[in-house]
Amino acid sequence: MNPNNYITRLEETIIQQQLLIEKLLEENLELKKKLTFYENPNTPPSARKFPKKKKRESNKKRGAPKGHKGATRPKLEPDEIIEVTAKECENCGGHNVQDLDNPDKRTIEDIPPPQKIKVIQYNLHRVRCKDCGHEFVSKHPDCPKVGNFGIFLLVYVTMLKFHLRGVLRKIQDFLLFANNFEISPKGIMDMLLRVGDACKTDYEKTITKIHQADWVHIDETGIKINGDPNWLWLFRTNNDDVLVAIEKSRGGKVPKEILGEKWDKPIIVDGWKAYWKYPIIQRCWAHLLRKVEAFEDKSDSGKQLSEDLHHCYKRLKEFLEKEPTMDERKEKKSSVEKEMKDIVKKYREYEELSEPVVYIENGLGKWFTFLLYPGMEPTNNLGEQAIREHVIVKKIIGCFRSKEGAENYQYIASLLASWKLQGKNIFEKLEETLRKELCLS
Repeated sequence: MNPNNYITRLEETIIQQQLLIEKLLEENLELKKKLTFYENPNTPPSARKFPKKKKRESNKKRGAPKGHKGATRPKLEPDEIIEVTAKECENCGGHNVQDLDNPDKRTIEDIPPPQKIKVIQYNLHRVRCKDCGHEFVSKHPDCPKVGNFGIFLLVYVTMLKFHLRGVLRKIQDFLLFANNFEISPKGIMDMLLRVGDACKTDYEKTITKIHQADWVHIDETGIKINGDPNWLWLFRTNNDDVLVAIEKSRGGKVPKEILGEKWDKPIIVDGWKAYWKYPIIQRCWAHLLRKVEAFEDKSDSGKQLSEDLHHCYKRLKEFLEKEPTMDERKEKKSSVEKEMKDIVKKYREYEELSEPVVYIENGLGKWFTFLLYPGMEPTNNLGEQAIREHVIVKKIIGCFRSKEGAENYQYIASLLASWKLQGKNIFEKLEETLRKELCLS
């Protein structure tokens, strides 16, 4: 073989391999960009599509924490006792059977079969007051003044939609098969709109409760109405009053409308710039720790930065467990704020860490607000937990089909979320609200 031909072929092979490597590097870069949509420092752990690379070491033992009630159901006293005595032998079929009077006792829990729709006619008599001459129509707490559906049916349908996250056509099928109630999806939607109208009054009262709160957690997530981008905002007070607001904007005017012009109390938020104008802010430590964790593999300095902040956070939690006085809290806040400035100064020289360092620097003065407010969380986890339900609903329904439907959703969802977090019976509370607004108002 001619040596020149061999060298030429070898050069061609090397060039082809170099081209292939460049192509693979481009594909790798493109895939990394797509991956960051699902996996980035701002993605909460519950929304991550892939498992975390590694877990931090923990001294906690596996198993249920102390005080856990366990899963064993308590044995209840029976509401009804049924004597079961065979009348014939299961072996030979004979009827000469003697009761030995030592029954095996089995206690079960069951519910009655689904109730069929009951049609009730209310004769609402007109009456006149003999004292003042006022004439009016008598009211019944179970009879709405508008519409053909009773309070219990409205509650039933609302819970199928909101609590069980049912879609309209599935609710339609369920009502038909379980209750022999025939209704169209449009009819179900009309029922829900009526419920939403009844919830408006208490929804507006929730805004007042927000104004009276000691602090508020705020979070937001994208959602669409007829394909157009909108934002679902969530406000959660320290008393677990929840307000859902669906707006076109993600800007600062939305919290301004909800909180009011003169809001001067703390808000617990992530790093979104719409919150920066407020005087008292607690930036979310969960976001901060995820941000620095993303740079652990960049360099030894990135790993050290992450360890420094995790250690700082751990020391703060241990400090709060000792139930410090307000003077101790103020002194601690002053010292850790200086420590955070030193961290920024220390790691600013590392170019690969510019993103997390700038993130920390932008939040200086806002990382330790919680030390001055006993009971306040250093993270916005309570806000993210409250908004998680609406993220799931968004994935189920895709988008709202009308602005009216979106507004209706926020009225009902806000009240149900508040009642649930406050440990109230959401069925009873909704029934009470509907009866008050639709029947007796």
